[in-house]
Amino acid sequence: MSNRTLTSLVVACALVAAPAFAADYTFKIAHTNAADEVQDMGLQKMKELLEAKTDGAATLEIYPGGQLGDEAQIIEGVMLGSLDMAMTSNSMLSNYVEDFQVFDMPFLFPSIPALGEKVDANSDMMEASANGAGFELLGVFSSGIRHLITSKPINSIDDLAGMKIRTMQNPVHVEAFRAYGANPTPMSYSELYGALQSGVVDGAEGASTGYDGMKFYEVAPSFALVGWLNMTAPVTMQKAAYDALPAEIQTALLESGEEAATWQRQYVVDQEQPLLDSFAAQGVNITHPDTAPFIEASKPLYESQLTTDGQKALYQALTK
Repeated sequence: MSNRTLTSLVVACALVAAPAFAADYTFKIAHTNAADEVQDMGLQKMKELLEAKTDGAATLEIYPGGQLGDEAQIIEGVMLGSLDMAMTSNSMLSNYVEDFQVFDMPFLFPSIPALGEKVDANSDMMEASANGAGFELLGVFSSGIRHLITSKPINSIDDLAGMKIRTMQNPVHVEAFRAYGANPTPMSYSELYGALQSGVVDGAEGASTGYDGMKFYEVAPSFALVGWLNMTAPVTMQKAAYDALPAEIQTALLESGEEAATWQRQYVVDQEQPLLDSFAAQGVNITHPDTAPFIEASKPLYESQLTTDGQKALYQALTK
């Protein structure tokens, strides 16, 4: 065997024997949105930032599309410590962090930038609420502004009368659509495509990003722009697990989450008009119902649903 051949063999064996690079801290994070949808893109940005801030010592392992369970299951996983992190709709998290129910209220913020400004200004209060429920709040992403996706066109609030509309499993959402005259039907997001296809529900509320990412336009070809909810998607981990981390990893996680959230919220804004244009090109019937009746019907919810001192205090802070 020649020296050159022997040298090549030794190098090859060394490469096979050498362990692959692994970060000191790999955090598994799950969500139920499609891969490369806006929420997932935000987590990819957070992973990039976290690796840069820690010189590769920490990273995220992202599980999209409900691979590790529905939203209730992944939140419970974080609470129990069997899952490192979760990104869920606020509407599911507020079942556990009751102060966050404020973010489920209809027509609270006129735009995503307006929401982001208030979230950033009140981050300490939100962090305290999350901590009180056993969570660490790492960032507040956007799930977009939510509209109506239906099997038949919605031109006014009257068209919703008696329609079975899928909502999240959240009391504010249920009561809102009852106030709009619909028959609210809570169900898991993973079941929605089939429910629309089979006629179990007549429609749902959702954002343009989800309408596109999950291809709901295939089974619900009408999209009514009502903007009833400016939806947040908090990124959380178990507070006890966070507290056990080295200070430098804690700081990197918080900074990465906050910076990724700022980037992601603007990314959602940038996607909105191109998505609407693509829906129109695919033959989706886009309507613009008068939102005034929806807003009027929503007003009683602020009194009936925001009942605790914490909810009222956060609401006042966000709206002053």
